[in-house]
Amino acid sequence: MLREILAKIARDHSPSVVTIGTFDGVHRGHQRLLAEVSRRARERNARAIVLSFNPRPAEVLRPGVPSFYLCSVDERVERLCSAGADAVAVVPFTRDVAHTTALEFVTLLVETLGMRELVGGPDLALGRGREGTPEVLRALGDRLGFSLDIMPALEIDGEAVHSSEIHRLLKEGNLEQAATFLGRPYQVTGQIVHGEARGRAIGAPTANVVVPDQILLPRDGIYAVHFAHDGKRWPGAASLGYRPTFDGTTRLLEVHVLDFDGDLYGATCQVEFVRWLRPEIRFESVNDLIKQIAQDVREVRYVLGIEERQLH
Repeated sequence: MLREILAKIARDHSPSVVTIGTFDGVHRGHQRLLAEVSRRARERNARAIVLSFNPRPAEVLRPGVPSFYLCSVDERVERLCSAGADAVAVVPFTRDVAHTTALEFVTLLVETLGMRELVGGPDLALGRGREGTPEVLRALGDRLGFSLDIMPALEIDGEAVHSSEIHRLLKEGNLEQAATFLGRPYQVTGQIVHGEARGRAIGAPTANVVVPDQILLPRDGIYAVHFAHDGKRWPGAASLGYRPTFDGTTRLLEVHVLDFDGDLYGATCQVEFVRWLRPEIRFESVNDLIKQIAQDVREVRYVLGIEERQLH
């Protein structure tokens, strides 16, 4: 199976510089790695090739543990190409792949992709039981004709940039630091579906956005967001959580799109999280909720630079 996947992106007699990983979110550390792979490929008149595992190996090796991602596979591939990859092979990580030896793995890369350099991050280890440590891979490179370079993790303000750290920041509601590590605000893509129309009934209609189960949603609460659909972008106030005022039992992402009037049902949209504003609150009355929504909207307009903060 692995040989067939690699054959799809191979070109006869074309050498390559290869990097391997999951690349969840394609954050700034990944972007720096891809820029280096691309630079080296240009120097060699070679192709910059990425092998991206999906699912991540831990899902297969430690089943039963919930696993979430910072973007879909399609978005991952798009971002990897934008970061400098000439070709991306999405490799389904299976038990068979997990049992492939380091020698078998790199031999395939040399034979199918003409690999001349392997560039990896600090956690790179290939093959059964992670036997392909950097020392082992260098020895195999001497034998098979490729070089290995391990790049250190990117550090920003003294902190190493890792996908797992971005997951933690999002779960805490620290959107600003997550955006610093990602190199962009965190966004999710989903489909707009019919809800219970409670927002419309209280004068704040919402788009109910269904996000794929494996995409990470940040901390519950109220957010300032940008809402994008069909190439256009609007400010929005988003509620993520269980709607305690209405005794909700299902976690929902609802966006009150500001300055918009139209029908979005069935459409695909992007919600870009800018700032966590406050936690969910159970209000004693719907009128209290309406007053808070008005205050939230004013705060959103301030955070997004639409209006100056209102003084009370």
